[in-house]
Amino acid sequence: MVLRFSFTIILISFLFYPEPAYPQQSKTISTAAELVDIAEIIYGPDDLLVNGKLYIPSHPRAEGNPYFREDKWDYGSIIIRDKTFTNFLFIYNVETDRVIIESRDINENKIAVLLNQDFVDGFMIGDHEFINLNQLKTSNTAKGYAELIYRSGLTMVIVHKKTLLKQYSQSNPFGSYSGLVSEKFIQEGDQLVKLPTKGSFLDYYSPYRTQLKKYFRTNNLRYKKASKNELAKLMEFCDGLVENK
Repeated sequence: MVLRFSFTIILISFLFYPEPAYPQQSKTISTAAELVDIAEIIYGPDDLLVNGKLYIPSHPRAEGNPYFREDKWDYGSIIIRDKTFTNFLFIYNVETDRVIIESRDINENKIAVLLNQDFVDGFMIGDHEFINLNQLKTSNTAKGYAELIYRSGLTMVIVHKKTLLKQYSQSNPFGSYSGLVSEKFIQEGDQLVKLPTKGSFLDYYSPYRTQLKKYFRTNNLRYKKASKNELAKLMEFCDGLVENK
């Protein structure tokens, strides 16, 4: 695994690839605070993209991983304060709702940097578009990121999460991460309404229940397992029903 780090290691071991790329140093770093101090020395306040901290995995020895697309770094784009940065290698930690990018220190060595969540407006991983929930301006001031599925008459997003399962055993002494849990929400005004099941979706659109049941049957649509494109088409259909009321 690329992201299996030890907490008591030298700074130069924060790499994205297993091959050695740093000269040896004699000073060891024993605490996260020391790493943060060094990160602040390495990164100046004027560097918009890497205005964050060195990334330290919370549970590096647990089974599984806390990432959206497993333990896989992806090239994509990141929007920070309305400025788009393209072709960056990064990974999305859905446990902590943070984006980690590959960057370089002053000696051009690869390191992992945790971006400041308040700066990141959104990002793209493959065909998955994520937005910062503060962009939706909801009254409950939702925090973190959500995958944008549809935005027109109403907005649908999916919030993805993984959690550490603290179930320890001799064969699994450090716990394990859950599978990806994805929850669907529709924004109505300044509210996010959770619609986890087909039944809750039909209840939300209760005036159009008959038409929607037919749509589900005709398209053989399984709400819980529906793809992004299937959900987008479903929302487009719902918008058409509301407009033609």
